[in-house]
Amino acid sequence: MSRLKNDSPDPAGQPSFAGLRPSPPPAFACARCGACCAHQAIQLNPWEVWRLARRLGQATGEFIARHTDNAGLFLRFGPDGRCGFLTPTGCAVHPARPLACRLYPLGLEADSAGQEVFTPLPRHPQCQGGASPALAGAALAAYLAGQGAGPWLAAQRAYVVLARELEAGLAGLEPPARRRAEGELLGDGREPGLWQDLDRVGEPGMNDPAAALSGHAARLRRWLAGWRAGAKRKDAYF
Repeated sequence: MSRLKNDSPDPAGQPSFAGLRPSPPPAFACARCGACCAHQAIQLNPWEVWRLARRLGQATGEFIARHTDNAGLFLRFGPDGRCGFLTPTGCAVHPARPLACRLYPLGLEADSAGQEVFTPLPRHPQCQGGASPALAGAALAAYLAGQGAGPWLAAQRAYVVLARELEAGLAGLEPPARRRAEGELLGDGREPGLWQDLDRVGEPGMNDPAAALSGHAARLRRWLAGWRAGAKRKDAYF
């Protein structure tokens, strides 16, 4: 029998497979069983709210009122613990699903240095999906690409940067002004603020994903500059 190129015997007389590359582990394949679509806390960034709203033909304010909790910060689940968009045939908003749904069964965290770290999440015992994806390298990149996660990851990173800028900028205000500014930005838990309600800040009818994200960030930075400069009128920073 002919030998593979790299299977020359080692000193113990056994073949060496050091030159062979193992096949990458299979990526997770969603079976659309819906098991993972219940009893979750799916946090949304403003762009994810915008994408879901546009998928449904709604303004972000309408979507927040009808489909979210905490004034746009979390996707709403029903009394039975199931996602409001879960249907007998699967996810009703699948093309616009949030990053957390795209990554499952992986989670995304930041380490002590602020670097992204993908971590395995506990699989629901009734999950019928395939093997979990690898956590690094080409296999991870292929899995993320297959989930269309690129734009959602980019938006998440952009909002992490923006949140840090806004937090640092507001920290420099006097306490009364800071409280008022934070109320404008985050709302009161019942009504959304400028952070969650992108259409309230962006141009009416804006339908381009990249423009929506960049426009929201630019206007919130102008809003912050207005507060930093002592501006009180809305038209001073919008």
